[in-house]
Amino acid sequence: MTRPIVRSLAGIFVIVLLLGVGGAAFIWFKIVGLKERVESGLEKALGAKVEIASLNIDAWNERIEASGVSLANQRPDAPWDKGEIGRAVATFKWRDLFGSTIPLHVEVSSWKLALHSSSSGWVSSTPQRSTISANSTTSQNAIQVTQISAHDGEAEIDLGGDRKVLIHQISFEANDDGTGAWMTNLKTGSVHAGTILTGPGSVHIQGDQEKIIFSDLHLQCDQGVIEGGGQISLASDHSTQASLKASKVPVAMLIATQWQTKLSGLANGSLEYQSNDQGASAHGHLDVAQGRFNVLPLLSKVTALVGLPDFTGVDLDKATADFDWKDQVLHLTNLDLRKTDVARISGDVQIDPAGQVDGKLKLGLPSTVTAKWPNLQDKLFSVSLEDYNWTDVHVTGTPDHLQEDLSPRLLAAGVDDGRNLLNSAAQKAVDLFNNIIKN
Repeated sequence: MTRPIVRSLAGIFVIVLLLGVGGAAFIWFKIVGLKERVESGLEKALGAKVEIASLNIDAWNERIEASGVSLANQRPDAPWDKGEIGRAVATFKWRDLFGSTIPLHVEVSSWKLALHSSSSGWVSSTPQRSTISANSTTSQNAIQVTQISAHDGEAEIDLGGDRKVLIHQISFEANDDGTGAWMTNLKTGSVHAGTILTGPGSVHIQGDQEKIIFSDLHLQCDQGVIEGGGQISLASDHSTQASLKASKVPVAMLIATQWQTKLSGLANGSLEYQSNDQGASAHGHLDVAQGRFNVLPLLSKVTALVGLPDFTGVDLDKATADFDWKDQVLHLTNLDLRKTDVARISGDVQIDPAGQVDGKLKLGLPSTVTAKWPNLQDKLFSVSLEDYNWTDVHVTGTPDHLQEDLSPRLLAAGVDDGRNLLNSAAQKAVDLFNNIIKN
């Protein structure tokens, strides 16, 4: 009686042992091929060459840790070039190893990403629904990323030419809601784009297979801030729309380097941006507080000549303009620069992609002042409006070499009335005329 029981127990033990070994072998088979499966799946999903330096599996704590991950894009139409991930940790559940897909939560740190713009200037970095399969013919044992946490990131966006955007200290939390849409809360330490250098920033991003919507954008710019939102279409035309508002943003951040010594102040305004594969355009309004205008040195000599304070290098009482940007050409319209009881400038200015300026301006001096110089008022400042007398000024050239047509006309009017003008403003007039003749 004892032997049959022993044989039965031994048989049960062997069966249990075989089941255990078989189960362990099955689980080990599931895990041991992850490195190759992840590399292969990522390569197919991203169209990139993927290399993982090491992949450590902590089965007890349901964790997979990868380090030294490098990505090299092999799809010309994709908006990125390469990526590096110092460390990535994926967590899973044992029970999911027996299903058709393995959901993963991924945490990434110490990463860098290099992106480029398409012809329309849009860049998409929002993750799409990621289901990585072991082969292209079956979805069995696929790996599905459902949540991504990223920290300590850097991104470089190449806009073509010498234009680049550098984004530092990027962190975000992205979640797949199960329908293929991703919800992402992203934060940055700073953004460097041309003359713009922001402080901390944040934005909420919602992305799916058709479009990316961003909202609650907040970028700190010195003492000012840029806020707004918009959307990017992932359809064939790649259309982009954005609405932005600036408050107390230093003008130097918004203008080209060659203008920074000539214009200053704190900008408040709005911008509407649109683009697609055919091109991009923007329009809006700008209001500059504490604005200073030092573009045409001759203007300060003109005001000094008639006994008024220097127009340049002082805070203006008003500085506003509407703007329109299309085909890389900037149009400033409804320009209005004022220093009360000193001078006013209005008109339109166009700046082409090469920096060439074509401005049709009007210069106004107080009528009470021009009345003291009848010849100047009759021949130059002949239009009276809003207690100012006005003359036309045509400005051309580049920021470093602006030319205007006021000088020769001012000289002619001064010669006609030269004796009185020179006697009344002796040295100032002499300096002015010498300056005009030399130029």
